[in-house]
Amino acid sequence: MPKLIVSNQRTDEMIGDLGTLPPEYRRYVAGQAQRMVWLAEPGDVFVLPVELDEEFLSYVARLKGIDRASWTVVVPPVGRLGEDVLSRDRLEDAEFITRLRSAVRAHDVRTILPFHFDRVSVRLARALGLDEQTPGFAFAAQSGTSMLNSKAAFRALAVGHGIPVPHGTVTDDRGEAEEFVWQALDARQPVIIKQDFHVGGIGNEIVSPIPGIRPIGATGTEVITDRAALAAHLDRRWTHYTGPHRGRVVLEHYTPESPAIYSELLVTDDGVRLVGHGEMRMKPVINGLIVPAPSERLAAFAAFLDDSRRLSETLRRMGYRGSLSVDAIVTPEDQVLVNEINGRVVGSAHIHRIGEELVGEDYTSSRVLIEKRRVAFPDFRTTLDKLVAAGLAYDRSSRTGVVVTVHDNARTGGFGGSCLIARDDVAARALEEEVDALFGAQVPDDDQE
Repeated sequence: MPKLIVSNQRTDEMIGDLGTLPPEYRRYVAGQAQRMVWLAEPGDVFVLPVELDEEFLSYVARLKGIDRASWTVVVPPVGRLGEDVLSRDRLEDAEFITRLRSAVRAHDVRTILPFHFDRVSVRLARALGLDEQTPGFAFAAQSGTSMLNSKAAFRALAVGHGIPVPHGTVTDDRGEAEEFVWQALDARQPVIIKQDFHVGGIGNEIVSPIPGIRPIGATGTEVITDRAALAAHLDRRWTHYTGPHRGRVVLEHYTPESPAIYSELLVTDDGVRLVGHGEMRMKPVINGLIVPAPSERLAAFAAFLDDSRRLSETLRRMGYRGSLSVDAIVTPEDQVLVNEINGRVVGSAHIHRIGEELVGEDYTSSRVLIEKRRVAFPDFRTTLDKLVAAGLAYDRSSRTGVVVTVHDNARTGGFGGSCLIARDDVAARALEEEVDALFGAQVPDDDQE
């Protein structure tokens, strides 16, 4: 059954005011919105922040075995923040809703799939008559998905299930926060301070009593060695940590040099399915994926997947439907500590869909996939021609090669993306070196989910 795909990659509910995002990052988000087309099926309608390159869209359809003509793309008028994010004013524009309603009726669309099921998406679904048949709509309509993206709510759920998490606490009291952090610093233990709602590590910062701590999953590290300096830091940053609604702050002991991993699950009326898992490449926050997770060999990994399923089953009973990711770290002692859940179409969804549809059901056991972000591609035709000429384009017979996942025709100066598919880790690394030589290495910037 055709669906309406709304690629609202960032919403006010996810991060606060979208206007606080830097313009360059908003342009990055516009490019990443293309990832949702990989989830499409015949007859789907897309809502995207910007128009797609037709050659790129035809390329995606061809690889997926779908008639491009069966899809319709609807782009709303430019809003107060420009064209790069699907802000509320764009999605609630009267002329846009009229056009979208016509497309929905023409395609006989019955359900909606937003990247993030926020209140704006709920209102849009109702305006288009898509509320009754969309799975999990009742839960989303009561701000249920907002709860699932809360780091504070996650800790309560995880600890209640007996799932191992980093030692920490949740508080909206600045004095309590200072006491917790100082006890850790006094014991030579770094602490990560997290905004309750944000994505991709953007709302996280680390305070450490020792220098040289690399901020994996955070935007930076500040060295603090005395209580007065800590108090000054919290005085300066407290309103940032609590966010626009003066909410809760999550404080956790930070374990340096701990790879970030995830499991992706699909929650339906019939149950919970493990879609896949991987490792997040942090530079210092997420800048791509490795699938499957190299740490799957560890004894603790099977328990991590079991814990992911248990959490997902609870959320299914609560009424949630859709994609879900459970994030964790692997400590130097090979312990897996779960630190977050995300109840939305997560940033790995398109990679696993590519694996399933292009490689086959055995892709996690027979191939290694590397996602690269911030690739500075030339125009799409040149990009594809260069990949073909170099013998790197995805080949169906060998089930290896490069798939272009995001292409922006250089409008953002290097925010393209790709999925490299190889037989094993060694071949995947070699393929990445060839791609870097062909197009240049990834842009070294604070890339996000």
